[in-house]
Amino acid sequence: MHTTDTIRKYKIFSEEDWADIVFDKYALIEVYAKNITFHCTEIEGSLYLRGEGCRFPELKYIAGNLSIDAKYCELPVLETVERHFTMHCHTMMNELRKVRGNFKCIVDAAFKNLETIGGCIAVKNTTVHTRNGKLLKTRDVIPVQYQFQADELLKDGIFDINILGDNIIIPHREIRGKITIVGKNVSFPNLEFVHGTLRIRSEYHIGHKFTHHFPMLKKLIGNLKFENTGVSFPVLQETSGSIHMENGSYVTFPALEKSGNIMLNGGSRGAFPVLTDIIGNFMYNGSEKCELNALRYVKGFFNTYNTFAPNIAEVGDLIIHETYRFEHLQKVNGKIQFLYNVNPATDFKSLKYLGEWGDSRMKDLKFPALECINNYLYGTYDGFEHIAKNIYFKINNNLHLTKDYFIISRTSFPYIFQEKRYPMRKLVAILKLRHSSFQNFKTREYERQWEAFSTPFFTKVLGKIESLWTEVEPMKYEEFFKAEDRNFKLFCFSYYGVGNLMKKLESRKINEKEIEIAYEEYDENGNEKLTQKVNRYEVHEIENRKLGVFIWGSRAEYSYAVKCWCPSTEKEHWLWIESDYKSDALAAIASTFRIHSNLIPYIKCLKRQGDLLICELKEKVTPTGEIRPLTASEYFNLLRAET
Repeated sequence: MHTTDTIRKYKIFSEEDWADIVFDKYALIEVYAKNITFHCTEIEGSLYLRGEGCRFPELKYIAGNLSIDAKYCELPVLETVERHFTMHCHTMMNELRKVRGNFKCIVDAAFKNLETIGGCIAVKNTTVHTRNGKLLKTRDVIPVQYQFQADELLKDGIFDINILGDNIIIPHREIRGKITIVGKNVSFPNLEFVHGTLRIRSEYHIGHKFTHHFPMLKKLIGNLKFENTGVSFPVLQETSGSIHMENGSYVTFPALEKSGNIMLNGGSRGAFPVLTDIIGNFMYNGSEKCELNALRYVKGFFNTYNTFAPNIAEVGDLIIHETYRFEHLQKVNGKIQFLYNVNPATDFKSLKYLGEWGDSRMKDLKFPALECINNYLYGTYDGFEHIAKNIYFKINNNLHLTKDYFIISRTSFPYIFQEKRYPMRKLVAILKLRHSSFQNFKTREYERQWEAFSTPFFTKVLGKIESLWTEVEPMKYEEFFKAEDRNFKLFCFSYYGVGNLMKKLESRKINEKEIEIAYEEYDENGNEKLTQKVNRYEVHEIENRKLGVFIWGSRAEYSYAVKCWCPSTEKEHWLWIESDYKSDALAAIASTFRIHSNLIPYIKCLKRQGDLLICELKEKVTPTGEIRPLTASEYFNLLRAET
């Protein structure tokens, strides 16, 4: 049985991230690190360069795609790219010889050794020279209406064609380019290999009353798309791209064993009697049952709608429409999802491995043979914590923790894994921006703001934080301010403090007001008395560009904060506010107190301790309705104590 994990997507921000990569031919590596040298001779996957100044001095071979989207990168000895090549920025690349897929370059460049391009060429508005001279802007599509036009096609098979005529015979053994077929009964009697997209469509109402012939085609690197047509591929064994059928197509693949994505829509049907591996996703929307009797492995998601796959053993994500019996399913590398209602009768009697679990709505499902879960969100299934490799705790809407890592993301589990993981040492360094000691963190943040978990597994997480506290220094401002990860930067800002940010980035005061407040105090005998004090509040603004984060909206040029002082200690405090309150400092501080609107008439008084707001009611009332900020008059008429 396969042991391949779900699609491996890596985001590289440092040399340490590079060391964690497990290379395979389906890996997708995005490099965001800047000015770092990476050492390898081959990459079994695709490489996307997003960070400036990346260097690969020994890299000679890339099995997948190469996309260069950052300046000053260097690949001085790279010779071969097996799939598609895209270059958006100037790059040192002197030894490139072969690109077997499409070639796209939007900057002037010279590839003095480049001699083979297997796919389409796109060099619009640029000058690109290769070993054989200047590249054309793009490859022209050759229309084939008559047989003599087919006979005149280049013998090397490197062309894009649009076959419009009927009963055309294409004699080539290999074709590297796009093939579009519109005419009737087109035949490729010798064709064994295609590197490019094959699209077949019929403009007739009863399209697949006629067929096309590919008696020798064994391998296709590219996508297959069918619209309102019928065709058979009697010896095709492997296609790396997707198979997409629309509008009542019917296509048979009697010898196909391995494919990329398969999508059958619009009343289309397909026959896959020996298909064992789908290196991608499977989705079928037809009315007749789709039988996949030999299918064992789906790398991406497997949608079970109207599909019979009795021998399926391993999938990426599993999407279930109705009650289903999985007699042989042993691995789900991703998540299980019910598209509609969860049916507890769904049979998972043989399932041994589950990649991700974090949905408590499925807690009634039974997994009698389950041995291991890779990533588990604590509290969503009783007992799973004992077989989970990584137990995640949702601390709040922004933070998930394990004993070794933390993830900053507002997305739901398991989509948080699209974000970067950070080591626990870095979390402690961030916590120390706000807290002077572990005990201070525990009493002022953990006990007040963190979700409580009464389990030994979370005790280990807290223990890890405490053990690292004396080892780790507070994070330096420069480290998080220059971070590429927006979520990480904003998370650090929240601990660095509004006031520190405002001072560091030279905010500007735009509004200031004072108000006299009657505070409740008590004498040494416990008698209440009112003391008049004058409080001052200021509103400051800062340009968002100085924060180094993009904020949606053309009006969002500034962020705003209100500054106030503690009446008892005279220490200053800062709080973020919305732009609606920037013009009135009193309304600004009042807007930081939000409460259910039905409670407001019953408030006896307000008491404030920093960002902790205490509301004393005249009588017990159940909160309902909208939550809104208090107005300045409501807030200051009710405020009786502050520290």
